[in-house]
Amino acid sequence: MGTPFTAFLGPSDLSAYDHTKPPSVQSSEVPKTFLDAMEVREQVFVKEQGIPPENEFDSDDPRSCHWVIYASVNTVVSAEECDAAGNITKPKESTTRSTPIGTIRLVPFPHFPHPQPGSKFVFSPEVAAAEPPSYIVDRATTFHDGIEPYLKLGRIAVIKEFRGSGLAKILAGAAMNWARGDPTFFNPSVAEVGMENLLAESIEAVPAWKGLMCVHAQEQVEKTWAKWGFEIDEAMGKWEEEGIMHVGMFQRLKLDEQSP
Repeated sequence: MGTPFTAFLGPSDLSAYDHTKPPSVQSSEVPKTFLDAMEVREQVFVKEQGIPPENEFDSDDPRSCHWVIYASVNTVVSAEECDAAGNITKPKESTTRSTPIGTIRLVPFPHFPHPQPGSKFVFSPEVAAAEPPSYIVDRATTFHDGIEPYLKLGRIAVIKEFRGSGLAKILAGAAMNWARGDPTFFNPSVAEVGMENLLAESIEAVPAWKGLMCVHAQEQVEKTWAKWGFEIDEAMGKWEEEGIMHVGMFQRLKLDEQSP
């Protein structure tokens, strides 16, 4: 594997994406970076974890930022051939491809309400297509007051053969560093959304991101997220998604100086 490199895709028009088809046969109108992200997600979540393929794409994908990490992978096309004396009669042939091997997405606010402790969540095409709610007052948890906007990291995945090389940390770091450096990117426009839809009675009360990050982590990897600075939100509890137990975790980033 050559030196990995990372690509970024901001919120995009993904209307041409057909959730019933694999990434390899999607329309050319779909951004390639997103198709590469879905290639990784298909390998990890669909083939490894058994998530139905039609449920993997959801309404958060178009409004999210995506990162994909690649490696230059050399693949042997035909083996070397030698004669009886050991002389090479045909050299080995190989090809090199920039292969997507990991991905993560950053979902902006607003979000669906926090899962209820002990609940079971099963994806379906209808659930995946559901649009996120307008700004709401959520239930308060240990680290979230139910009102403050937060960004959510999710769909982090690394191809099995490349795990253990620190790629997941690179992806999470890339997303958090980007958010830290551009903290107003997802802040809503009053002119576009309207004060009444922002649950704000004054300009000062308009939702603005102040560094709060969330992740719905599979229970088996909560220690990894803890190494990256996230803490378990005890009041959020545990819940089940597609047969896998999850926990809520939060971290507050120290933001770079914000522009007006």
